Amino acid sequence: MKKIVMLFAAVLVICGCKSSKDAGSGSVVSDNSIEKKLKQTWILENLNGKMITEKDFSSFPKLEMGASTFSGSTGCNGIKGDLSSKGAGKLQFQSITAETKKCNAKKEGEFLQLLRTTSGYSIENNKLYLSNQFGLTMSFKKG
Repeated sequence: MKKIVMLFAAVLVICGCKSSKDAGSGSVVSDNSIEKKLKQTWILENLNGKMITEKDFSSFPKLEMGASTFSGSTGCNGIKGDLSSKGAGKLQFQSITAETKKCNAKKEGEFLQLLRTTSGYSIENNKLYLSNQFGLTMSFKKG
């Protein structure tokens, strides 16, 4: 009887260790950090299907992506926030904050609104394409 109790206790300890180990590895799988190829500087080229010009922005907007945050410029004002990815091709810009300097960036509001609604991305031929529920919204070149 003593041997059975000790065997049962050993099984419980082993199973307990295994389940906590599995729980730890599960958190790595559900990590919301973004893909390595996305982690660089991107410069805006196209906004809502139209090539941007210097008349649209004071300077070309850019995004610098990290593992879970981003920073950059709207073409005038500095921006930053958090990034979240819940699977391949999924991307969200969250907690976006922007400076509020007055500038001659006519499309700044549109750019910020499209960032806030972004839900997906793809990278092809060194270009980053962002999309939302309605389709492609912006494209960027490597910076």
